[in-house]
Amino acid sequence: MSDYRINFGSIIDQLDQRKLVDVLNIVGNDDELIITIEAEDATQTENIYRLLEDNGFEITVKGGHDDNKYNIVARRRES
Repeated sequence: MSDYRINFGSIIDQLDQRKLVDVLNIVGNDDELIITIEAEDATQTENIYRLLEDNGFEITVKGGHDDNKYNIVARRRES
């Protein structure tokens, strides 16, 4: 099992989304992906959730609103 981490700033653009897709392509069935987002606006996470779900990942959100950081833990869905 490997852990992959990716960090995004407060604005998530198309380049960031492409970077995420590149990482999703290498995450295996037993691996975990942790995405940290410095999001002041919760809508910034919606595109990330959609990308993860569309690529077969289960999502758990950790963190809070106090420090404006969201931690998304993603694992591939079991077949």
